[in-house]
Amino acid sequence: MFLELAEVLDCPDCRASAGLVAFVDRAEARRVIEGRLGCPLCEIEVPIRLGTMRFDLSGAARRASPAEQPEDLAPAAPPSGPAAEAGLRIAALLGVTDRAGAVVLLGPALAAHAARLARMGDRLEVLAWLDDTRGGDASSIEELAAGVNPLLGAAPDGWPIRSGSLHGIALAGPLGLAGAPALALTEIERCARPGARLLVHGPTPEDLECLSNAGFAELAADETAWVGERR
Repeated sequence: MFLELAEVLDCPDCRASAGLVAFVDRAEARRVIEGRLGCPLCEIEVPIRLGTMRFDLSGAARRASPAEQPEDLAPAAPPSGPAAEAGLRIAALLGVTDRAGAVVLLGPALAAHAARLARMGDRLEVLAWLDDTRGGDASSIEELAAGVNPLLGAAPDGWPIRSGSLHGIALAGPLGLAGAPALALTEIERCARPGARLLVHGPTPEDLECLSNAGFAELAADETAWVGERR
């Protein structure tokens, strides 16, 4: 995890938008490899292991000793072939090469493209949202150096991200925004800054209607993907 990224994160418990404080046990090139994140207003602690922020733990487990916490995930192999081309397409649609110092979020189904995406932008930081229920893997140390920040276990209706912090979001549909959503539209709205791009692979018509009503103007669309910009 990039050290300065702590200011972009938010406490998932108190939601005070005060940012988090990074405590470093081991770091390489301003990347926290081992340590923890703490909220300045409440008592929670979020472990950082092999550069992966572990938001998947309960409040009690966050306060537990390292010996009581779950085992680390195995490193992931970088995508190649068609997967690498998909990463390039995500970068182009999000416009990350034109946004120096941007912070973007890749949803669980797209997190494997984080390393490829991070190398495409100038000082680009990519939050790779991993879902342990789908068997997501942590990134290698080499990928962390390229700008990948693995984030494990974020709640779909409570992202640990400060409001208006993201320059880009890429998610795989259908999002289920209508009715009882699996992914809260309020979180997309809250975390996307004005001018942020939202990329959705395979959205439903209902998803697109909800996003339009939420202030995302369509920039491009084809049979596989939709791109909008936050007004």
